[in-house]
Amino acid sequence: MVSFTVGEEVLYQGERYVVSTASPRPPYQYRLLATTEEGVKVQWALAADLTKMERYTRPLDDTRSIKSSAPTAPRRR
Repeated sequence: MVSFTVGEEVLYQGERYVVSTASPRPPYQYRLLATTEEGVKVQWALAADLTKMERYTRPLDDTRSIKSSAPTAPRRR
């Protein structure tokens, strides 16, 4: 079973939240906070409904297409 810690960013229903509180007993529920244009959004979710932020935990080469503006910069292939 995956667990989450207070302060950790998670995905819930496709949106990014921060865990603010974790219940100490089953069923393990987490209080989630997100900032929106209207203000703070609060949700309660079960651990099974949350997903870890893969972008932070799985290596991803997302800078390959960035080209340097320096005239002598070596090109990476």
